[in-house]
Amino acid sequence: EFGTRMIRAAERLKAIAADEATAELLGIEPGSPLLQVERVSSTYDDVAVEFRRGLYVTRRHHYFNELS
Repeated sequence: EFGTRMIRAAERLKAIAADEATAELLGIEPGSPLLQVERVSSTYDDVAVEFRRGLYVTRRHHYFNELS
């Protein structure tokens, strides 16, 4: 849509505990374990074009990502 090619992405994963606001949004108890994934995608010359932070409840699901 914007004509920008993302050619590389780097992700960092970390286990965290849900704070009260996040727990309410996700319908879980405060302190519940979450998987936090932060991603920075870059275009040519390592110019960052996307920053994303996701919080995942992993009781019934797991995180899978295939980057190419």
